[in-house]
Amino acid sequence: MKQKINYLIKHFSYQVQNFKFHNLTPLLMYFISALFLVIGGLTLTNVEAVRYLYLVIGLMTTVWLFSMVVLNWNMVFTKDSIVKIRYISIFYRIMPTILFQTFIFTLFTVVNSAIVALAVDDWMINIFTMLYYIILGLLLIVPFILFYLMTDSPNYRFNVIVFIILVLVVPVVYLPEQLPAALNNLLSLNPFYYVVNGLQANSIDIAWSINRLPHDVLFFAQMALLYLWIFKLYDKMKFTFYDFNKKRQMT
Repeated sequence: MKQKINYLIKHFSYQVQNFKFHNLTPLLMYFISALFLVIGGLTLTNVEAVRYLYLVIGLMTTVWLFSMVVLNWNMVFTKDSIVKIRYISIFYRIMPTILFQTFIFTLFTVVNSAIVALAVDDWMINIFTMLYYIILGLLLIVPFILFYLMTDSPNYRFNVIVFIILVLVVPVVYLPEQLPAALNNLLSLNPFYYVVNGLQANSIDIAWSINRLPHDVLFFAQMALLYLWIFKLYDKMKFTFYDFNKKRQMT
């Protein structure tokens, strides 16, 4: 256990101290969002600023979830990965990236909410509800990280297509009330929609309530099925990683 904790601390610190361009991409998007919120706070009405915050938090959440998937693919398939995989579980290998990206996302979520709160004179975000949905996001993304790791060298175009699809199935380019009720109910069955919309709603002072309990039950049922499947595939995935890295080092 001590070895695993030291591994997490070491690689979390490594990501903080050694930025690379792909690591900076989510941070840059969060910073741009904050900059536009500052401009919006000076030029928009209170209602428009709150609506803009809702959409910005949705985009940030989508970037956060997607970045954990893509950046973990880059981190896992590195030189000498064959040696490391024998001693460090895949789950531990993906944790430093998850922790670092979540730290940055949480920080900018609070900062961006504070920017709008200064403009509208009302602190809207509920910290405990925000942390609750962040935990749900982490629970959701781990199986998808492992699914993505099994794909054969996803390229830039593939990543862009996946990201666009993710943006379209969550309320980023539209508001839920703009959709027909039937379509909105269908999209809300998507666990990504539930996490993104939960963080969006919380950012504009709509915290978790007992009315959302059926959605939580559905979410955890979906997660139970995903994790049952991923644990069944775990041994096969380790061989996939080994074979992929062996071929990569031979080329």
